[in-house]
Amino acid sequence: AVVSTQSTGDDLTAMKLATQAAISNAFKTPEVLRLFAKKEPAQLRTILTQIERDVNLGKRDSEASKHEKIEILHALKNLGEELSNEEELLLNESSVTQLLTNAPATEQAVGERVLNLVQQKK
Repeated sequence: AVVSTQSTGDDLTAMKLATQAAISNAFKTPEVLRLFAKKEPAQLRTILTQIERDVNLGKRDSEASKHEKIEILHALKNLGEELSNEEELLLNESSVTQLLTNAPATEQAVGERVLNLVQQKK
């Protein structure tokens, strides 16, 4: 019996595209995506601190910064970093958490997304 590999290949392609779409929706900020892919939690924490400082100084809108903070917190959590109770609460309240829970980011998918971003900039 001959088994067609066409549907298996199509399924794999569809799965990759769905994962990339979930990553794209979850990480709108290219810098957050890059640091997540490079496994640089310290730099992610630095950006988070800068955002919070800018909000406190009135340089950034609190609501507009909330999405970026959520992206960073989710990236930190996926990298195995411990989050404070306040940070966990922010993630739990966010609708982004629901999306990411349904399609967790894998290192391979993030790597593919980073390559796509680099190729788009050429």
